[in-house]
Amino acid sequence: MFRILLVIAVIAIGYDAIVHQGAYTRDLWYKAVGATERVVDEAKRVGERKPDEPPRSQMN
Repeated sequence: MFRILLVIAVIAIGYDAIVHQGAYTRDLWYKAVGATERVVDEAKRVGERKPDEPPRSQMN
């Protein structure tokens, strides 16, 4: 099953690279990197917070 998914991913990435010059793959990569950076920044912020300080609200 994993091999089938891997083959499909390789074909999709190869098609994108040839037909669209990698635009879709690049966009997905940038989104993944951006999400990772946001998670790391939030983890740093949580680590720096004082113990008696309440968590920030997510409703901005």
